[in-house]
Amino acid sequence: MLGWDKYYMNILLTNDDGIHAPGLRALLAGMPSDVRTFVVAPASERSACSHSISLGQRLRVDEHVRNGIAEYTVHGTPADCVKFALSELRHLGPDLVISGINQGANTGVSVYYSGTISAAREALINGVPAVAVSVCSKLTKDYSASLAITRRLIEGYASHWFPKQVMLNVNVPPLPENKIAGIKITKQAASRFIEEIIRDDEGDGKKIFTLAGQIELVDPDGTSDEEAVTQGFVSITPLKLDLTDYQVMERLKQWAQKMKDREV
Repeated sequence: MLGWDKYYMNILLTNDDGIHAPGLRALLAGMPSDVRTFVVAPASERSACSHSISLGQRLRVDEHVRNGIAEYTVHGTPADCVKFALSELRHLGPDLVISGINQGANTGVSVYYSGTISAAREALINGVPAVAVSVCSKLTKDYSASLAITRRLIEGYASHWFPKQVMLNVNVPPLPENKIAGIKITKQAASRFIEEIIRDDEGDGKKIFTLAGQIELVDPDGTSDEEAVTQGFVSITPLKLDLTDYQVMERLKQWAQKMKDREV
């Protein structure tokens, strides 16, 4: 053992940018000294892979210990990483999973495509609280604000402020810590991708397409994650697993009853 009995909390770090990504390295370096940390992350970048898993495939896992911290490199998806950690590393028993720090926003509709979010969601599926942290820029090298809010959230979980049945989706503006306007508790923005398909014909007649595009906000009302980040606030959105639309469910029950009455 590595003297882990002195720690009050076990935290699993993961991401979708790969185990060597600067955001994950910054997160690892910024962890409080009195928590036990271990890392399980993809071998390479797996951004926008959503909640895909390597079902039925052989997963290679490489284990290292760096500065007393166990790190596992999984040749698979972010969800694979969390599945492996919770199944094969039960002795490390994480109290919290943190996915990030991702480079690029995970607001609005992006939560359905994001590998960062899927890793946190996989933890929640298995009953482990989770936080996904993203800084809203692909170019940033300043993770100070993201680290500051992450450390506060760790304190919040340790103090039992947050329910275990939700995951927190945290999006941080690409600003220095002293320029952040504050924290806003937000909803997931109603948004969609404006798709752009870029065609590049090769000399042999084959057609190659590249998927690109940008997010468009639908019906902004000042309470969404995307709007908060644009205003310079850290956005924290509680997300849950149940996607059921209960209002429509009641309407469908009425329809089903009507169909039944017609059969009589």
